[in-house]
Amino acid sequence: MEFNFSRNYFELFGLEAQYHLDRTILAERYQKLQSQYHPDRFVEGADQDKRVAMQATTFINEAHKTLQDESSRARYLLELQGVQFNSEKDTTEDMDFLMAQMSLREQIDEVGEEQDPLESLDELMRTSQQEKSRLVEKYQTHFNAQEWDEAKEIVLKLQFFKRLQQQINQKQEALEEQFL
Repeated sequence: MEFNFSRNYFELFGLEAQYHLDRTILAERYQKLQSQYHPDRFVEGADQDKRVAMQATTFINEAHKTLQDESSRARYLLELQGVQFNSEKDTTEDMDFLMAQMSLREQIDEVGEEQDPLESLDELMRTSQQEKSRLVEKYQTHFNAQEWDEAKEIVLKLQFFKRLQQQINQKQEALEEQFL
């Protein structure tokens, strides 16, 4: 069995290397590759085929996970252009943005004191989604203009929105459990 590990994630799924992609096509191609290379298909095969199947499946899963997530996909596109990230050190230095994020997090923490906390969370989610969409548009503009540093800065900001939306979802689940 052979598998080409040198392909980038977009090539693996036969997709154009761009930010917007059709998630339905991605899901279909993911399923097809999974069924083609799943280790269970090679249980009776040679040890090398079993190893390659396991490695291929891991590669396919990582590629799917990366392309499925918007901020990971944006980051990966920059990495394909040679932009390097350091997960331990890289963060935005935009103080206005960081202060706005702190304010949003405080609003999430205090939402339980509101008259309708679930509606307040929905409004915070809508606001968060709008700001995230605005950042994605800016990312695409900078990416298309090959302004890598500016595009990287936006990817770093998008990571904050990913965590913020997770925090909103967790708070919503906690409130729903509390009201049940």
